Amino acid sequence: MSTTPYSRRDFLRLSWTLAAGVALPPALQGCLGSDDNTTPIPTETFVEPQILSSVNGKLDITLKLAYLKTTLNGKSVMLRNMYGTIPAPTLRVNAGDTLRILLVNQLPANSPSTEPATHLRYPNSTNLHTHGLHVSPGIVSPGVYGDYVMDDPKLGVQPGESRQHEYTIGADHPPGAYWYHPHLHGSTAIQLGSGMAGALMVRGAIDHVPEIAAAFERVFVFQGPAFNAQGIVESFTQVTDDPANETDWLINGVRRPRILMRRGEVQNWHFINASLLKFLNLSLDGHALHLYSTDGNNRAALAPIGPIVADDTRIQDGLALASGNRASVLVQAGAPGTYLLRTLRFGLGFGTQVPDVVAEIVVLDDARPMSLPSAPLPVPAALAPITDAELASAGGLKRTIVLATIFNAPPDFGDNLPITDPPASLIVHPGSEIDDWLYNTDKTFMYNSVFAVGAASELASTNPAFPAEYIVFQSSRALRQIVTLGSVEEWTVYNTNNIRHPFHIHINPFYVVKINGQPVEPFWADTIALPRFGSLEAPTSVTFRTRFRDFKGAFVFHCHMAAHEDMGMMQTVEVV
Repeated sequence: MSTTPYSRRDFLRLSWTLAAGVALPPALQGCLGSDDNTTPIPTETFVEPQILSSVNGKLDITLKLAYLKTTLNGKSVMLRNMYGTIPAPTLRVNAGDTLRILLVNQLPANSPSTEPATHLRYPNSTNLHTHGLHVSPGIVSPGVYGDYVMDDPKLGVQPGESRQHEYTIGADHPPGAYWYHPHLHGSTAIQLGSGMAGALMVRGAIDHVPEIAAAFERVFVFQGPAFNAQGIVESFTQVTDDPANETDWLINGVRRPRILMRRGEVQNWHFINASLLKFLNLSLDGHALHLYSTDGNNRAALAPIGPIVADDTRIQDGLALASGNRASVLVQAGAPGTYLLRTLRFGLGFGTQVPDVVAEIVVLDDARPMSLPSAPLPVPAALAPITDAELASAGGLKRTIVLATIFNAPPDFGDNLPITDPPASLIVHPGSEIDDWLYNTDKTFMYNSVFAVGAASELASTNPAFPAEYIVFQSSRALRQIVTLGSVEEWTVYNTNNIRHPFHIHINPFYVVKINGQPVEPFWADTIALPRFGSLEAPTSVTFRTRFRDFKGAFVFHCHMAAHEDMGMMQTVEVV
């Protein structure tokens, strides 16, 4: 941390632009302080994505998917995008609004492919997922789709085609940070690895809390596009589950942006991990991150994380966000100086993710006294705790799910933890299905491995004897979890690997009650990293409860490491 002061005279020259949290244009900022030998005010380089807001209860936009030639982190790239920007615009709506999105696929036709895994032959076919929204998963009227991602690759939005989506956001929808991205099975990783994602903010009661309403708001879309030396993402090999394939962290397309704050000022930051698989483990030098919302589900009180004295030699507990997770925090600027927003060293399971500096915060020496909320925060009724009594009265069904990566030739994870799973070649499969289950086109990190979901019907609820059969999403025998509308269920999701598979379910958020069988202080989420160090003999687990309310139809749950999802670690839920 640097404590170089910036004088009151410097600051007053800038104050007219900071009243709304906006810095001077770069051409003007470099001149500040140069006439009286005071320290120049640094240039703010944080770039907010374009914001598209609802008007009179409706936001109606067109997303055009095409190639974009641009520069990211000093590299000339040619990547797929939505709306001509990476990331895509921030969509801002209110609880109770209607969001309409016309998805227009202007990508070129899919090239002929000899890829043995047939579902990987459609990198330019697409669809749209509103991650975390509690909206209809089906076709809401003839030719109009909700959060419909159940396409066979051949039935997605093909190049040259379009699809109209409409999402009715309930008046009781939890407000907070959500996001949107393509989700067609087999092309998700390539398109997400191109940077095709944007924030989706739902407004509600939490935004009217005086201290939050007064705080300047920023959206951080964290991405690590997987472009190669030629600046393109055209092969599934590029987006396999080796984190080295992702570039350095970018925030709204910018590497290590600088943020300016006033001493005592409170800002409202929304973090969205839109990466392929990397985790964030966030910490701000000398400051607490006051967490008030996880995955768009706000809490009744602030939960401060930090400050943490960073140590690059060991794993530390910051604000951990798996791919797909979001968090909203309040930050109150301390003493003048320069501070670093970091992602700390983190144990992924398959190796350790190295620390990184993701942004720089400069606190200016001119006071703007502000306060953090002290009264309880408003929590939507939809996020009321799920008690034992409610679970019992609404069916009380308990399910067991298993996520499993099964290796023929275990890769070297560098952690001296042997993989004891049965070889992929022994998995039972009909006919030539195995060709779609193994990515053997190139000898990648995923070579000769099956990414699958265990047959839940074969599992015991205590001391699980895990099944001999694991089924991938594209299999003709893939299972479907049938759920009754209005029911409340408890699921335990097991992890048989030393990999932190992030479990994500569409449409209905869940209430986490146990980790590894031990009760935790319950919290709401829609994506959660399963604990690492799992094995067939001693799996790790997360137990949650969820209300299947409002909407019938089919949707999915899956690992949010996008390459795992594309290779079959996914299953269907149908609410009837």
